[in-house]
Amino acid sequence: MSDLLPVGGRAPLFRAAASDGKTYSLGDVLEMRHVVLVFYPGNNTPG
Repeated sequence: MSDLLPVGGRAPLFRAAASDGKTYSLGDVLEMRHVVLVFYPGNNTPG
C-alpha cells in the first residue's frame, strides 16, 4: 500500500495484532465505537 491517506480520510479495513495478544478487525471495532488511528515511525524503522 503506497498511497497516503489524507488527514481525516477513511482507513482501509484491516486486521492487526495488539499488545494484549488479541487480533482486532477495524470493521468490528468500528461497530462498537469511534476509532482514532495514529501511525508513527517506531523503533527499528529504517532511517
